[in-house]
Amino acid sequence: MPREEPGDYDIYLLAQTWSPMFCCKKADRCTTVPWAFSARHLSLHGLWPSFAVPRPDGSKHGSPSPTSCSYKAKLLASQLPREYIDVAPSFTRWNAAEHKAEVGDLAKHEWVKHGTCSGLSPDAYFAEALNALRFLPGDRGTPALISGNVGGEVSAAQLRSEYGRRVAIRADKHCRLSEVTSCFAKGPNGTVGPQIDCPSHVMGGRDSGHCSRFVINELGKCLAGDGQKKK
Repeated sequence: MPREEPGDYDIYLLAQTWSPMFCCKKADRCTTVPWAFSARHLSLHGLWPSFAVPRPDGSKHGSPSPTSCSYKAKLLASQLPREYIDVAPSFTRWNAAEHKAEVGDLAKHEWVKHGTCSGLSPDAYFAEALNALRFLPGDRGTPALISGNVGGEVSAAQLRSEYGRRVAIRADKHCRLSEVTSCFAKGPNGTVGPQIDCPSHVMGGRDSGHCSRFVINELGKCLAGDGQKKK
């Protein structure tokens, strides 16, 4: 299959991770501390150019999105907007000597895999991810229903209604919140357009529809066995 060209996509997906749950599963990669914004709010995982309908690629389900549109693409930005320290701590490394947030490994990965397909410059791509958060309810993309119920549970129906549009909410087998994926129209010149209902293939692959309630686990409060590899 020929490689996709930058700009050849229909919609955007915005994936947000619940860091306290990520820290239970991937403690060695956890960057969240109790006083951080990410301890009580969703963290940006990535902005992904995608297809409204998967495109044939020879596989059973087809390709849901273009990836790595240029092998030689390099991330030209040397630092990210200050807001990334709060909403996407894994994207940054804090340079204490120069008092700035430098580009981290996850940001580089997201740019090479997804940003190169957007048709945007690195600076514009990372700015559009922040713009997408502003379409969502609550404080920088986190509904108050989540941030106000850390350590408790929320109704799945009520949480879904917070978004206005259909979103994919992923949880583990215990219905502990792990990720929320929102969908957006592709705006002019690759900008993020209005929020839309997530297509059925996104819901089928990223939504835990069996959960009637979601557990919003607190940072450091994990179940026995979390993070252990299966033998």
